[in-house]
Amino acid sequence: MLRALALLTCLLPALSPASPEVGSLSGSAKLVNGGPGDQTDPHVSGALVAYTSESGGTSEIRYHDLASGTDQAIPNDGAFDFVSDISGSTVVFTRVNTSSAIFTYEVGTAQAPVELAPQAGSSRRAAVIGGRTVAWQDFGYTGSTLEPEIALFDLDQGTLTRLTDDRMLDRTPSVAPDGKTVVWAKCDAQGQHCDIWQARWAGNGFNSQALTGSEGEESQPDTNGDIVVYASTRMVDGVSDRDIYWKPVNGGTEQRLALPGLDANPSISGSLIAFERKDPAKGDFDIALYDLDTQTLYLLTKSAENENLNDLSVADDGTVRVVWTVAENGDFNVHSFTFKLPGNAPCEDVASAEPPRTAEAVCTQPGSTPLLAALEVARTTGQPNAVSLGFYGLGAGVLCVDNGYSGERATSGWVWLDGAEIVDPSSFKPTVSLVARDVTLDGNTWLAALISGNAGSSFRIRIYGTASQCDVTPPPVKGEERIPGEYVAPLSLEVGGVSSLTFVPQGETHGAGCSAGGTSMAAAGLALVALWLARPRRVSVRVSRKELRRSGRAL
Repeated sequence: MLRALALLTCLLPALSPASPEVGSLSGSAKLVNGGPGDQTDPHVSGALVAYTSESGGTSEIRYHDLASGTDQAIPNDGAFDFVSDISGSTVVFTRVNTSSAIFTYEVGTAQAPVELAPQAGSSRRAAVIGGRTVAWQDFGYTGSTLEPEIALFDLDQGTLTRLTDDRMLDRTPSVAPDGKTVVWAKCDAQGQHCDIWQARWAGNGFNSQALTGSEGEESQPDTNGDIVVYASTRMVDGVSDRDIYWKPVNGGTEQRLALPGLDANPSISGSLIAFERKDPAKGDFDIALYDLDTQTLYLLTKSAENENLNDLSVADDGTVRVVWTVAENGDFNVHSFTFKLPGNAPCEDVASAEPPRTAEAVCTQPGSTPLLAALEVARTTGQPNAVSLGFYGLGAGVLCVDNGYSGERATSGWVWLDGAEIVDPSSFKPTVSLVARDVTLDGNTWLAALISGNAGSSFRIRIYGTASQCDVTPPPVKGEERIPGEYVAPLSLEVGGVSSLTFVPQGETHGAGCSAGGTSMAAAGLALVALWLARPRRVSVRVSRKELRRSGRAL
């Protein structure tokens, strides 16, 4: 049997016999509001938390400053306000009075809430905000509760855009922090066969496309603008399982956080994913946190109650704030946890730090340098063989090509990072066993490779990040809680499902040839990779029944 292409994920056992050391989180837990009635559905941006407070048949939106401790209500004049979201100092929410409308409120001003795109008899709900873009479910376009559409409102331009126009159930929208990417779940009228869709700003409007296909039953998407994270129920080894998955917004390899039990409702900010986790040994939902950068899992709560409806925010200074709802003493209350990731503390003894090593030295003896991704490509027969994966890395990195890793040494090949050619065929020679390159990683990165030449030849690619020279486990502060981490590498899944894909290599423009840094052969190789990514693929999972809908945002 011909050798199959091997798609490997970060830190494979063959590449790293022992699991890397992981640190712990040291932070402060806080009760945001535990007053009478129900406080629920919190959302956070920086130090500000917006949430719904219901008591005695009334409902209002409150905002809480985690830094100062102040907590205030948004004036509602007797209306019923619920389901809020926040970006910066701007809060959006649904107000029910004579109609169901979307309002916005600026924290720190004395101005009253303002209705967005007023419409008599409007039927709108589930408003979310990112940057200056607001999205919501709008039932007014179809008049059917089973066929809501997604609408967008530009706060700067004051314009309303209908994003979807179909006979489907479009729900649970989410907007990236810069307002340029919108994601949502699209289902049939019965709420089944749900997939994740995305729309990205193209300069003169949003272009929409499906992100997932028939792999499973997907819902509850969120995005940081680079990655879309979602929950999916699928058949795994003959058993229905719900896990957290993610995929780059520009297409590429889907990854799965394979944990026992049920996982749902992911939220993403920066490189962190917060979600609700039900360990089968425990029986209730806790709030978990996964760091895409270090592949570390943290369990933020361990109470006997169900914690859910989470959200998180990573500030520019590295401060992370996670909020959620928990049932306590017959009511729902809002809690938070504030911390900084290990390694974010400033280095105190920079002068004594070891000088940076050369790329060849890292490839030959990586030591404690983190391995971020590994990819192997083998030559069969026929057209050149291509393979790719997405991974997360930020800052200085090293790319290593082990030529002839599990076969003959390749005589022709290409390696790209985010469409930029890093290694070309001139580097693949029978006498060369290692190619090392210094690279810069910009976050969510797409790695692709192509091999041609003799059948049976192969090479492996390794990507290393920058080892931290700071104390990764800062000393605890009095009153702070220490939460240990656990290393958990995701699984990469080779799946299709993207209905449309535009592939524009970095450094090229429409209607022009290759840039000075590329060649026509490189362009041909990129085209082959694009075709390989878009070809129909066999998927070994089946659609299962719809997972639990997110409370407060489902129909």
